[in-house]
Amino acid sequence: MNRPVLVETSARHIHVSRRVLDILFGEGYELTRKKDLSQPGQYACEERVQVIGPKGSFPAVSILGPVRPETQVELSAGDARSIGVKAPIRESGDLKGSNGCKLVGPKGEVELEDGVIIAKRHIHMTPADAEKYNLEDKQIVSVKVETDG
Repeated sequence: MNRPVLVETSARHIHVSRRVLDILFGEGYELTRKKDLSQPGQYACEERVQVIGPKGSFPAVSILGPVRPETQVELSAGDARSIGVKAPIRESGDLKGSNGCKLVGPKGEVELEDGVIIAKRHIHMTPADAEKYNLEDKQIVSVKVETDG
């Protein structure tokens, strides 16, 4: 049965914990909402940080809000290789045993012991949409992408 699903990519971004946000931007700093994302409650922020690995860096990586319990850096496989970080393909939040990197903000820097992952492909949808499509959390599905080109 064909049912349309919005397909987006977001290969390079970070999610920060309160502790890391305070170090990078200053005690009590609040993220600045730039644009809401398709996932309810999630948003792109104005703030950017430098992500540094053993072989290179990205000077201005977007932060996605809101603040999370753990800091997580999501890169594409090519991004991870280019900065010299061996990143496993994982579901968001599955950080144990992953490698780290350095984050540099305007007020400070943090050396993460872990938290760099390549996000496993996934679909974001509301609980109501999941019910409508008869899907459960973490269920594996097939998606056919049709283009006009």
